[in-house]
Amino acid sequence: MSPDDTPSPSNDSPSPDDTSVLHSRRQFLGLLGGGSAVFAGVGWFAPTWLPDVVTDQFVIHYPEPPAHVWRPEVSETHADEAVARLEQTVERAQTLKERVDSDSVPRRLEFHLRQGDPTGGWLELAKSASDTHERLSNATTGMMFAGETVGAAKAVLDEVDPEALAERGTRIQSRAEDVLDSFSDYAVSDPTRDLAYLYFVEESLASARTQSRHWERVVGEGERESDYPDDAVVDTYASYLQAEQHLEDARYYRDLYRENLGEQTEPYADALATSLKTLIQSIAALPTHVEMRERVEDERDLGQRTPYGAARWELLSICFDDQYQFNYGADGHRHGHTVQRLVETANALLGRRAHEFALDALDVDPDDTDYDSGRTFRAKRRAVRQFRSVRKTYDSPFAGILAQYASKLIHAAELGIHMADRMFPMWRNRVEATTYYLASEGQMHAFDEVFQTIFDDS
Repeated sequence: MSPDDTPSPSNDSPSPDDTSVLHSRRQFLGLLGGGSAVFAGVGWFAPTWLPDVVTDQFVIHYPEPPAHVWRPEVSETHADEAVARLEQTVERAQTLKERVDSDSVPRRLEFHLRQGDPTGGWLELAKSASDTHERLSNATTGMMFAGETVGAAKAVLDEVDPEALAERGTRIQSRAEDVLDSFSDYAVSDPTRDLAYLYFVEESLASARTQSRHWERVVGEGERESDYPDDAVVDTYASYLQAEQHLEDARYYRDLYRENLGEQTEPYADALATSLKTLIQSIAALPTHVEMRERVEDERDLGQRTPYGAARWELLSICFDDQYQFNYGADGHRHGHTVQRLVETANALLGRRAHEFALDALDVDPDDTDYDSGRTFRAKRRAVRQFRSVRKTYDSPFAGILAQYASKLIHAAELGIHMADRMFPMWRNRVEATTYYLASEGQMHAFDEVFQTIFDDS
């Protein structure tokens, strides 16, 4: 057995969400005769020797990196406060619903004013979740549904105050700006730790800022009150509730950042600006998304009807996303979010570097008409090992944030195989999964270069 065929042991602890997955994994491994020895046994022969139906299962059940590589802890108090906020909204929604004459409800609002729990079960899920991240997430999702009920009832009862809605949105935006201004110098004592907290602050602020603009986006300014559509009212109440929760999350993460600062700090804003400039210059030296798309389009009239064509198009989509540069302008909801922009720009560079690696490692010919699942399994195995190797070297919180997308690619890759519905031939599901694994591995191969650019060049 070669070293490359011996899977690395997993030290990832299962979360409560993984219980059913682990149960099915253990059933599968038990049927084949025993735990990780099954994966180790694959090393005695090439995975492509096995039937696709077998190696498809190896792909699905091979151990993966943690779904969340690093994130701040969420305290019991913060999670419980979100649940309490949702409970208060539910009480308000139920009170308003009781005042609504069911015969006066327009058809498009019937769903929001249906009988039963306004949250659609999310309140109970939040209250029963033992994991605080899950409790907070479920409560925040429940606020959307409960807020929709409040908005629908307000619309039917003709109790909507457009001016008050606009002021509420402006107030949320102003408070978000205050949080952002509170760390404008980006003071750090340990950049690889402190900037990780600030990333989560800015990410939460981005959600708060964009959702607090819902009314002005949907309705616009200067329109008559009679022009305000009921759907806009429903969505605005929901968006504002979630925006206010995201604002509370941002404050919570900001406080964690402050608590973890050492006694000796230094401003890091200029260093971040320098690192960001270097990353942008590195991306500018590479082909753009449009240029890469034209190359693929010009290559033999390439479509997705063959494994080679499907792989090329999927790699373009994964590795050349241009979203990283949006909404950071003066009018954008991420304006001034320096750490968030740095992370997204770094991920964009990692993706482009990964494209070069994945093309070299693809091992698909233009004339191929099928794709063996064994190749997909080998690609996943290499991606997971590379991920763990890099994380062993770069184990800081900020490195965890930077590695998050590579982990996400590994988790997303198997969905086409695990949930195959025969809409596409299985070779397509397998080759597209392989592109995800190769892109993840390629990102982690380029990780050292990008990480050092951020912290050594600054």
